[in-house]
Amino acid sequence: MRFKMKLFKRTNQQEEKANLDVNETRNRRRSRTEEISPDDNASAQESRTGHRKAQFQIEMEQKRKKLGRKLNWVIFGLVVAIILAYLFMIFVNF
Repeated sequence: MRFKMKLFKRTNQQEEKANLDVNETRNRRRSRTEEISPDDNASAQESRTGHRKAQFQIEMEQKRKKLGRKLNWVIFGLVVAIILAYLFMIFVNF
């Protein structure tokens, strides 16, 4: 889990560096020319990061659902174990 978080942080840092580099090149271009239309590459970069964030959220929701199902089965098993223990105590006169 920590490895995934470190990897996620590293990719975020790399994306931020890439965004800074894109912004620097945009500023250089603007200083050279009078006016430049919006960059298609920048919008593509933003959409990729947005897509990546959405995918991360979807994966987290799936993991929560899976963990919830596992916890429900564990709770069910514990309830059954408690009932069996009480039945054992009643029939054996413990």
